[in-house]
Amino acid sequence: MDVAAALATAILMSACPAETPPAMALDGVPQVLVAGRSYEVGLASTGAGTAVSGWTLGVFDRLGRGWSADLPSLGFRQAFSVGMTGAPYAVSGAYVESLLGGGTCTRTLSLSVPVERRVLGVVACRRGEVEPRTLTLGCDDAQRVRLRGLTWRGWNDDVAVGRGAGGVRVRLSRPRECAELDGFIYTRARVDGRTYRVDCPITD
Repeated sequence: MDVAAALATAILMSACPAETPPAMALDGVPQVLVAGRSYEVGLASTGAGTAVSGWTLGVFDRLGRGWSADLPSLGFRQAFSVGMTGAPYAVSGAYVESLLGGGTCTRTLSLSVPVERRVLGVVACRRGEVEPRTLTLGCDDAQRVRLRGLTWRGWNDDVAVGRGAGGVRVRLSRPRECAELDGFIYTRARVDGRTYRVDCPITD
């Protein structure tokens, strides 16, 4: 029986007795998830009982939006990230256990995890930083705009406003996920009536 068929069969099985300790535990899930950051989750043996087959990972927000994936083996680890809305997120793992008296049952592990909203500014066109003191805009232009001495109001909100040297005022907006910087970044900047697009940088 292949993994997909085994997991489909597991859904039809009865749940493992709550009084028996699980054979596996979720591994790699922090106490707080940072929005946009990549995490790698897997199963770790607890030393109790016997787990068989592969397992199913589920990541869903409080409104039930999310995804699940059937993974090929108990040792397989899967990367995931979460958005800035819909917290807390439920991270779950389901797998099959052998019963002492014979037969099998389905064990489902689940964690409810809060999310920290965090947005990065793209600094020097390459790296991400929270509330940066300097910004470089127009990275694709021949003449880049460099802002210095910045202080911020509303950072991590949908719109952040900064003031810098020379009385300059900058408005950052449109947070979007950026895998290259392992987080969310502000993708629009407005300075002196001009709007700049901030792209997710290509890293080495």
